[in-house]
Amino acid sequence: MLTIYGRSNRFCSGVSRREFLRVGGLGIAGLTLADLFHLREAAAAPGIPRARNVIMINLPGGPSHLDMFDPKPDAAAEIRGEFKAIDTKVAGIQFCELLPGMAGMADRLAVLRSVRNTSEEHSSSHLMTGYWNVERAVIGDRPSIGSVLWKVRGHADSLTPGYVSLSRNDRESGTGAGYLEAMYEPLFASGPGREDLSPKLPAQRLSSRRRLLDQVDEARGHWMDSRGVEAKDAFTHRALDVLSATRTRDAFDLSKEKEDVRKAYAGVENFLTARRLVEAGVNFVALDFGGWDTHSDNFSHLRKQLPQLDGAYTRMIRDLDERGLLAETLVVMWGEFGRTPKVNGIAGRDHWPAVMSAVLAGGGIRAGQAVGSTDGTGSYPAERPVHVRGVVATIYEALGINPKMTFIDRQNRPVALIPEEDPISELL
Repeated sequence: MLTIYGRSNRFCSGVSRREFLRVGGLGIAGLTLADLFHLREAAAAPGIPRARNVIMINLPGGPSHLDMFDPKPDAAAEIRGEFKAIDTKVAGIQFCELLPGMAGMADRLAVLRSVRNTSEEHSSSHLMTGYWNVERAVIGDRPSIGSVLWKVRGHADSLTPGYVSLSRNDRESGTGAGYLEAMYEPLFASGPGREDLSPKLPAQRLSSRRRLLDQVDEARGHWMDSRGVEAKDAFTHRALDVLSATRTRDAFDLSKEKEDVRKAYAGVENFLTARRLVEAGVNFVALDFGGWDTHSDNFSHLRKQLPQLDGAYTRMIRDLDERGLLAETLVVMWGEFGRTPKVNGIAGRDHWPAVMSAVLAGGGIRAGQAVGSTDGTGSYPAERPVHVRGVVATIYEALGINPKMTFIDRQNRPVALIPEEDPISELL
C-alpha cells in the first residue's frame, strides 16, 4: 500500500519519515513473472460485468445479526433482545427498529442471512480476500478484491488510483495486493499520511519526493533485479502523479460539498468520502465503520451506533442513485462474524462464527430479497447456507471477473482466486 508519511518520526535506520517514501513490503519475488501472469489472465474467460465499482463496508468487531438484519421477534427474550422488529418495504422481510432508513429501501437491497464463517478471527482479511489470516499464514498470501480488480480490469485514468483504502493498512487487514505486483497496492488514505492528501500539499514536497525516489532507484538498480524495481516504481510514480493531480485530492476535500450534505454525513465522513472517490473515478473503495465487539452493553451501544449507520448508509445509497452511479457500483456491507443468539449475563452478545448476515446493493444485483435463513434462534443456517468465499466469488462475478481465475504466486505456484465456491446465483 502507498503510505506517504508526514513530518514527524524516524525509522530505526535514522531516515526520517519525511525523507522516506514507503510503498508496502519489498517482497518482489513473483513480480518478474509478468509474461506468465498475462498468459494466465488471457486463458481465464472474463464475464460480462454488472458492476464497475465496489464500495466495501467493513463493520469491525462482529456485528449482531439478530439485532440488525435477522431479528427473531417470536423467540424468547434472552434471544430476541431488547429491540423490536419492523416491516420493510419488501413483504416478509423485517429489520431492527433502529434501521428505518434501510427498511424503507429494502427493495434496493439484497440481504444474505445464512453466511457461514469458519474462523473466530477479528480481521477483515476474509472479507477482502476470501481467506482468514490463519489460512494465509499456512497457504500463502492472497490479494484483496480491489487489487485483483485493478490488475484484471486496469484503470484508464492515470490521475486517479484504481483502489483506495480508508481502512487499516497492515497485512492482517487483507487490504493489500498479496502476491500481485506492488503497483496494485491501494492508495492508503488515513493515518499519519492523511495530511499528504490535503489540497494544500505543496508542489515542492512532491518534487523532493520524486528526486529522492530517483536517487533511491538509481542505487537500488545496481543490486536489485531491474524488472522488480520497475514494478515497484511503476506504482510509486503513478501514486505521485495521483497526489500531484487535483481530482483525487479534491475527492478528499469535503469542504467542496454543500453544508447540508456535510451535516448529513457528520460523524460518518468516510461514507461521503467513499461516494466522492467513486465519483472521481476510483473503482474500489474500502472503509470501516464503528466498533461491533459488544460482549457487554450490546443494546446501549447499538442504540447509538445503529442510527448512525442507518443514516450514513441510506444517504450514500441515495446519493449514488441520484448521480447514476448505483447501477454500476456494488455496495457490500458485512463484518467478520455474527454474535451469540443468547444474551450473556452482562447484556452482551459474544462471538458467533456459525452464521452472520451481509447486505448488498447496486451493481446490477437482484435486490428486494433475502437469501437464506437461520433457525428460530438465529443460531445456524436453516436454508441456503452460503460460505464467506461464496460471497467473495459473487463480488468477482458481478465485476465480470472469473472467481476461478488463476495467478502465479511468489512461490511460482498456480493459485486460483476462489477455487471451491461458486457465486450466489440468486443475486446474479
